Amino acid sequence: MLYALLSVAILGPLLSPGYVLTLDMAFGPGMDFTPRLYGLDEWWPSICAPLWLLLQLATDLVPAWLVEKAILFLILFLAGLGAHRLLPGNGPGKYFSGLLYMINPFVYVRFLAGQWGLLAAYALIPFAVKAFIDLMQRGGKKDAIKVAVFSTMVGIMTIQALFLLFLVYLILFFAKLIKGRRQWGKSAQLGKIAGISAAVFLALNLYWLVPFFTGGGLAINQIGRQDLLFFSPKPTSELGIMFDIASMYGFWRGGHIYAQDLWPLWWLPFIFILFLAVYGFVCHYRGATSWVVLSFGVVGVMGFLLAVGAASELTSPPFDWLWQHLPFFRGFRDSQKFVALLCLVYAYLGGLGVNELVNGMRRRGKMVPRLGMTALIAVALITPAAYCFTMFGFHGQIGVTDYPREWYEVNEYLNQDKDDFNVLFLPWHQFMDYSWLPNRDKRLGEPAPQFFDKPIITGDNIEVPGIYSQSTNPVSKYAEFLLNNASNVNNLGELLAPLNVKYVILVHEADYRLYDFLYQQEDLAVELERPGITLFKNEHAVARSYEVDTVVYIKSLDQYLELSGEQDVTEHLYILGSGPSSDGEGEMQRLDFTEKSPVRYRVEGGRAKYTIFTVPQNSNTEHWSYEGEQSLRNLGFMPAFESDEDGGEIVYTRFYHVYLPSYILSLVALGLTAGYYLFRATRGSQS
Repeated sequence: MLYALLSVAILGPLLSPGYVLTLDMAFGPGMDFTPRLYGLDEWWPSICAPLWLLLQLATDLVPAWLVEKAILFLILFLAGLGAHRLLPGNGPGKYFSGLLYMINPFVYVRFLAGQWGLLAAYALIPFAVKAFIDLMQRGGKKDAIKVAVFSTMVGIMTIQALFLLFLVYLILFFAKLIKGRRQWGKSAQLGKIAGISAAVFLALNLYWLVPFFTGGGLAINQIGRQDLLFFSPKPTSELGIMFDIASMYGFWRGGHIYAQDLWPLWWLPFIFILFLAVYGFVCHYRGATSWVVLSFGVVGVMGFLLAVGAASELTSPPFDWLWQHLPFFRGFRDSQKFVALLCLVYAYLGGLGVNELVNGMRRRGKMVPRLGMTALIAVALITPAAYCFTMFGFHGQIGVTDYPREWYEVNEYLNQDKDDFNVLFLPWHQFMDYSWLPNRDKRLGEPAPQFFDKPIITGDNIEVPGIYSQSTNPVSKYAEFLLNNASNVNNLGELLAPLNVKYVILVHEADYRLYDFLYQQEDLAVELERPGITLFKNEHAVARSYEVDTVVYIKSLDQYLELSGEQDVTEHLYILGSGPSSDGEGEMQRLDFTEKSPVRYRVEGGRAKYTIFTVPQNSNTEHWSYEGEQSLRNLGFMPAFESDEDGGEIVYTRFYHVYLPSYILSLVALGLTAGYYLFRATRGSQS
């Protein structure tokens, strides 16, 4: 009840109908996770596939804004409840743990940044850690299953949180082994039961492990040294980065209002929190559960050092070594994520400290008035809220809104066109300021794919100092090439036709005036113009699948652009490389097709030599085949095949060879795990 009421109080007016849109959180009425579920969008690790499936089902049943509000509520509620349950025993310390883990600068700023996936994993981590401690203490197979399931749930939210969780597991495991080093039998049993849990986890996670280790081009693989420097923690006070990190601040992105900006003595509550954590550690590091307390102490130190990361000369060398040699560690270009471990440690050890203070006062009996004990408990429980009071309502920095009415009008217009086509969304930025957002920080990442019902091609260029883009997607590279040269051409519609772009949306935000060249194109016409948004129609013929008779070999896209002034680019197959080009001309012929699924199409036969098939923006083109034949590549990236008069099936083979078998294996593992757990639970209740 307490954590539910506090969650409502924190969110406050944000629970009203409408969307909370901020930086990384862009929910919308057109959310479609189908490409990711089928493995078409391999830019994103498929570890989140179960989450995408749940979101897809939820947003198909109820409005997306309602799903978003439910997620935000559950994040806060479960964070408090999980930390409360993690602390052993009873007493007010459990409430301190829950409140501090729920209300702190880390949760506050990550909420403002819209990183709901990270926060959802953060909220589940205490449940997983408790299950692991129970496993180390009891060694039961049911506990092993619980650890595997909770770990999987954490990973579903974000892969970085899984690394944080495994770091805690590793420290707890070795601490338990060291404590029982003289009892070989118990240590061997501990290793065996941990191995069972690891095996169950691996079986449950085959759905993403197999695609991950057989694929390439993931976002994590593109992260380099420039990212490490740009996203390193930044000081938020005059006390320096070390103190800021220790006090759960230090987020890399500025512009937010913190409690420390409004209260000169903001550090006093933190000193009390730190005192409680240290006191809890000192009082319990020699007790019955000393291995747990010592483990949390080690987790706190490691979390602090790793969170500082490249921001200090002291921690930069070891952090850089881990960056270079440890798998998955590149996911921590934003090293302040490790502050999540500090929050966990402060909550756990601080809760022990509160209980120890209260117990000490009780032991003194009448010497300490009951009023004094009540005051101590009240101060301890109020401290988290006082330390981060801006979290209640988020100091008005974000609000609830809906997308502009004109966006809905454009979406309705596009839906009236029943053809199969893509839409190019401009300006070409992954992150852009939107004037209609009711937020202090109006920057938002890629809202168009979540809003419009038609497939959207949008900017995926990160655009931070020293890094224009990390995308390896060839469709994006081709679009960027055209936009960079658009002021020198008058046939942009024709050049966009190989992407099956029938419409172009220009929203009047950011640097939209740089896109005036759209009005100068001979084959683009203004179809709909409303305040804040303009819809252009491509008057050149476009098609999802079409056939041509001739092939032209080109050395570069620059040569291709030059040729486009002499010939219609949709009438030829363009292959990057050297070879004999075909003579003659021919018209592009649209081919009828039937979409059996997003990864399987039945294309009707034609008379021309080559069939060209356009694919979604983030699809890996090399895995498309036509009647078992591997593709040629139009423009170096778009699937093309030698035609068959009888037609045939164009299939994304990676889904059937990798994703589908992995999904089936994980589902079987989930069924067996659930069955075994229920069987053991039933036997236990009967006995």
